[in-house]
This record gives sequence, C-alpha cells and structure tokens, in this order.
Amino acid sequence: MPMMSSEPVDDGSNAASSPSTTPPDGPRRARSIEAAAIAGIAYALLTVLAMIRLSRFPSLELSNEDLAAWFEDGTHQAWLIGALTLGSVAAIAFLWFVAVIRRRLGDLEDQFFSTVFLGSGILYVAVWLSGAAVLAAPAVAMTQLDAGAVSPASASLAGGIGASLILVVAPRIQAVFIFTTSTVIMRTHVLPSWLAVIGYLSGLVLFVLPLVTQPSGLVFPAWVLTVSVMLLATRSTDSTIEPDSDPEDLHLPADRPESR
Repeated sequence: MPMMSSEPVDDGSNAASSPSTTPPDGPRRARSIEAAAIAGIAYALLTVLAMIRLSRFPSLELSNEDLAAWFEDGTHQAWLIGALTLGSVAAIAFLWFVAVIRRRLGDLEDQFFSTVFLGSGILYVAVWLSGAAVLAAPAVAMTQLDAGAVSPASASLAGGIGASLILVVAPRIQAVFIFTTSTVIMRTHVLPSWLAVIGYLSGLVLFVLPLVTQPSGLVFPAWVLTVSVMLLATRSTDSTIEPDSDPEDLHLPADRPESR
C-alpha cells in the first residue's frame, strides 16, 4: 500500500487568502500628513498668541519707578512667562511640521533645497526661542531667582536684543524658508502652484522690510496656516495605495505546481 505524503498540497488557493507582503503605507502616510497639518495650525495659533503677549513688553520711555513697578506686577510677569511657554510649544509644533513635510516629499526632495529647507527651519526656531527668552528674562529672574528691581539699563538690553532677534533676524530666515518651500512646491507639484506664488510674495515682504512689526509680523504664521489647511484639503490624494490585482505585483505565485 503506497504511503501518502505528509506534505500538504498547495493548489494556489491559499494565495488569495495570504496577506500581502507590501505594508499598507497609504493610511500611515495620510495620517502623517494630517499630523503635519495639525502641527502647522497649532504653530500658527500659538505663535500669534505668543507675539501678542510679547508685545506687552513695557515702553522704555517710562520712568525708572514705573518701569520697575511694571516688572514687579504679577500679571505682567505671568504674561511674559506665558508668552515664552507658548513660544516653546509653537517651536516644537513647527519642527514637527517641517519633519512631516519632508516625509511627504520623499524621493521628490532635492538635496540642495532639502538642506536649505531643514537648515532654515532649525535656525528660525533657535532665533525665535532666543528672542522670546530674552524678552521674558526679567520676569523669569524676578519670579524664579528673586532678582531685585529691573533697572532701565537691563530692561533696555533685554528689549533691544529680543526685538532685534524677533523683528529683524527672524523675518529674513522666515523668508528663506518660504522661498525654499515655494520652490519645492513649484518643482514637485505636491501642492497647488498658487500657494507657491503667494509664498514668493510673502517671502519678499519679509526679506525687504527693515523692521517687521505687526501686522507684517503675522505674515509667516498666516502662510504656514495656509499651507497646513491645503495639506488637509489635498490629503485624499495620498490616503490609500490600492494594491494591484496582478499576482506578480503582489509577490504571490500565480500558478505553482502541485507537490508530488
């Protein structure tokens, strides 16, 4: 009596039920795009709130007594420290926004523009945090280090350095970031071309103005907000990757000979 083979016969029927070896990158990619959009929106809103609070920095035309009294006020101290906190969270959201934008570009990203894009984003965050920290330094010193009354000289130094970083240095770096991003949009068409045109105009404004104050200081957060909204509006194009029904594309055998 012939012995039956213990090996199961594979007639190819299990191929259809076997899971695809290709990972479902589509849904994960769509979720990352939504994360970038949410991070960009969070950055824009938090930055505007932080700038409003930092604009409460007292006028240096006040008398010595009035200036010292302003910094000794608990409400004013809370405003400046709160602005620094909001600015720090906004910086984290912006870095997340930059990282996921690079992920969306993927292989389409040019190395030159990638370097300028990432470098300008990191440099902007450093300048923004430094300026906000300098402006909030007197309040932090009085609440955490039991510092004495703020002198006009120290207030002038903090206000001058902070304003120079936020109103003079940061806008030029913002302009470089916008120019680079707009160029990438024009080259890859990952977002509408009109968004790149608006970016070029916004970057030109930030780069040319000698001193960027409100409302021109809101140009960069507004532009990031617009890009984030467009990411949400166009995320359906990257939502899923439909697998091909061809067995060869799925790395599954179409016809396998039966085991003998």
